Amino acid sequence: MKTFKLISLTTLEKLGDELQNKEIEFYDGLIIDREIDRNRWLVESFMPKTYEDFFRNKLDKDREMVFQVRITKTENPKATLVGKVETIEEVDDSISVVIIGNMVNRERELVEQTLQDLIEAGYQGEQLLIKFKEKNQESIL
Repeated sequence: MKTFKLISLTTLEKLGDELQNKEIEFYDGLIIDREIDRNRWLVESFMPKTYEDFFRNKLDKDREMVFQVRITKTENPKATLVGKVETIEEVDDSISVVIIGNMVNRERELVEQTLQDLIEAGYQGEQLLIKFKEKNQESIL
């Protein structure tokens, strides 16, 4: 197992036609690569009790959610995690929330976004392939 310091935690939810980001304030947190299950991660965050109703609602509905987490340093890119709230424990005037989920493959996501951008820019067929290879070469350098 590998353990990292949790720097930021955001939930992403679709409300109607909009995707709503909710930045979760917390006192301390960690994220563990469980390594026993492929891409299975555990996030534990110690936060104000004001978030209890929000997370309890997700726990009660056994609802899968999308989270974005940043680990170790604020400069690191956010990683996307799809998971569920596993437990909520009260600790004095605070709560500890445990989330277990799978990391989304960011490389694939970036490739798909690049391809989508090129298609929207009007590239097709052979030109699309050439421009895509150029973009990939740029990202390597």
